Amino acid sequence: MAAIRPAAWLLTILTIAVGTAWCQALKEVPSYVLKRGDPAPPLGFEATLNGPQPKEVNWQTLRGKVVILDFWGSWCAPCVADIPRLNDLVSKYRDKPVRFIAVGHENTRKVTYFLKKHPIDAWVALDTDVSVFKSYTAFGIPHAVVVDQQGVVAAVLSPSDLTEKVIDDVLAGRVPSYPPLPPNAYWNPDTAAEYFMKVGQEGPPPEH
Repeated sequence: MAAIRPAAWLLTILTIAVGTAWCQALKEVPSYVLKRGDPAPPLGFEATLNGPQPKEVNWQTLRGKVVILDFWGSWCAPCVADIPRLNDLVSKYRDKPVRFIAVGHENTRKVTYFLKKHPIDAWVALDTDVSVFKSYTAFGIPHAVVVDQQGVVAAVLSPSDLTEKVIDDVLAGRVPSYPPLPPNAYWNPDTAAEYFMKVGQEGPPPEH
């Protein structure tokens, strides 16, 4: 593993600290959050990587597949740590009607730079205006939503709880079992949206 420069480590700590201050965790699960059984809100991405054009990523073209939306950010340490596990799931379900979409909020240049060091095998869709994050109440990353073959939300959970059993149950039409998200998995949508937009507009770090 490459050594982390002290300056880079300090920047990471500061980014997490500022993000925590901006994105305040909620003390109770709000009534408006997306729930199992809800129709999946529309998808609308400004850019895509490792996948088709943004306009082609919609519930009409995805119908008949189980879709996993994995909401993430390059600055989110748990999101980055979970990438190898996500890639492993993508590989295991490559020949099944399952589509993994890593939903980010940062600009193409920044994400492209990030993917050179941390490849993601799923489609990478960029929601730079955070409209999808808002409609999926996904402020509180890492955050995952599983949508069934009919376009209905089958699970809202932490990506760490997205197991093969959960995916297999949705594929088979069964109700999956998983731990519910606690209140602090949801962030204040107003301050979080502002922070996500701010971070999303930043460029990649300078080359050394």
